[in-house]
Amino acid sequence: MGSSVKLKKRKKRTARKRPLADAVTVPPIALKAMRSLVSWFQRKQRILPWREEPSLYRVWISEIMLQQTQVVTVLPYFDRFMAAFPEVEDLASADEEAVMKAWAGLGYYSRARNLHAGARIVVARGFPQTKSGWLEIPGVGPYTAGAITSISLGLPEPIVDGNVERVFSRLRRLARSEGETPYKENLWELSRSAVTRAHASGMSPSDLNQAWMELGATVCTPKNPTCTLCPIRSECTAFTDEVVDEYPEKKKRAAWVEIAEERVALVDISADRIYVEKTRAGEWRAGLWDFPVRLPSGSRKILKNPFAEIKTKHVVTNHKITRVLHVYAAAAKGASLAVDPGGRWISMKDPEVALGSAPREGILRIRERLS
Repeated sequence: MGSSVKLKKRKKRTARKRPLADAVTVPPIALKAMRSLVSWFQRKQRILPWREEPSLYRVWISEIMLQQTQVVTVLPYFDRFMAAFPEVEDLASADEEAVMKAWAGLGYYSRARNLHAGARIVVARGFPQTKSGWLEIPGVGPYTAGAITSISLGLPEPIVDGNVERVFSRLRRLARSEGETPYKENLWELSRSAVTRAHASGMSPSDLNQAWMELGATVCTPKNPTCTLCPIRSECTAFTDEVVDEYPEKKKRAAWVEIAEERVALVDISADRIYVEKTRAGEWRAGLWDFPVRLPSGSRKILKNPFAEIKTKHVVTNHKITRVLHVYAAAAKGASLAVDPGGRWISMKDPEVALGSAPREGILRIRERLS
């Protein structure tokens, strides 16, 4: 059983037991604790494809996919993406449609476009060998650059992602309420100090940084952390003070934005095809294909009422999207099968273009209705 149940019982009594750390007084993490953590990681780490072969290319792809996305979601996408583009040269030479199709369904599609652009830079210049070099690649920020260079190159670079933030904030009771800037500075300083000192003492930066991430993902979880399984719980001030559930302090959540959409779906029932149009550059979901907002011009005059209306709901970041899909049946041939610029007919069974989750759900519901 995790520690969270009994922690909540003593929350009021222990909340002021220890002053919150600030940017000056945060004590470094003991080398003994880090050795215990690395030993734990070497025994308990999950088997992940990018860990089995931690090349610069594979780790880069995995880290971009893992931005704001859980490992369990990423795994099948990573395997498919690597099968489609096994080497960076394959990704660089691919057309955008192929890249977006391989990424479709994973969300945050600017990541795929950045990977595509980054692959072309890498082919032209070679893989960066430093953190500063990786920061020049589109879509790579300080965390991703640190992760790639520490894991693949063994460089003592700090990392702070969501899992690491949670671990560090609990280890030293770091308080966001004391100011976002000192809070972030404390996190990065803890990581920098840890990996620098560990490396100097002979520990692997790759193992240490991955151990922080693994601990946050599997033990020091957001809810119900299993503190009794933590290899460094004696180093954790939140555990000692029994206030683990109070850290990290919650950020104020962005207000929900509710969006209502109406789209039309023109279905060629006899051929199991459906009409879609490509989203233009600069628009939301750019580069993906979706149902149009109106019927193609060649079919508007001859179609009557839709034979079905399907409602779907989706959440994207802080957007709640409710979509009503008006479904029309197209004639097997004739003007109704004309397409507008940017439009095409695709298979409903095996779409050959990049579709987001909303049109994929729509197609699934349409096929259920027709079966």
